[in-house]
Amino acid sequence: MKGTGKYFIGLLPPPALETTLYQLKSELKAHFQIKYALQSPSHLTLKMPFRYKEGKERELVMRLTNLLEAQEPFPLQLLGIGHFGRRNIHHQIAASAPLIQLQILLRSFCKRYLHLIEELSDRNFQPHITLAYKDLKPNHFEEVLEFTHKNAVRDEFLVDKAYLMKNVEGRWKVIAPLDFGTGVENSIPTPKGEIFSS
Repeated sequence: MKGTGKYFIGLLPPPALETTLYQLKSELKAHFQIKYALQSPSHLTLKMPFRYKEGKERELVMRLTNLLEAQEPFPLQLLGIGHFGRRNIHHQIAASAPLIQLQILLRSFCKRYLHLIEELSDRNFQPHITLAYKDLKPNHFEEVLEFTHKNAVRDEFLVDKAYLMKNVEGRWKVIAPLDFGTGVENSIPTPKGEIFSS
């Protein structure tokens, strides 16, 4: 649609962990020709991709920043490997109370103020970081699942911000880090220019 962009809100792991997860996805490509998950950064989706007016992008950033001004940092824990059916393999994330409350807060905000329709995955939130999905062939599923179990990453890190991402010419770009505990009167985020494939 003209004048609209595609966005999502998510959490990104710290750089060292992102490198480790990228290496695991690269090994899946080398061993099983699974590469689709390499086209986006490792992330935990809090709000599924949605379309919004690009002319109101800065206002969206400010509203989200204000929304998260009272949010306290919290730890995020990577658990073992999980899967959805035979077409998605992922690292499970511990569904802690702060994480669930943050997702509910964003769901409510997007429905009430952005007039977005809730997706089934918004209502049925299962926190995870995807390792393989669209090009995971069902006949390779058991082999890939065993490989990921053997190479699973177990880690914990502190979450102190979410990210607003935008699809720009087929690539996901960080529009703004949404720092916890700061309102727009203290800090208006500026684009960082970090770009990832989509």
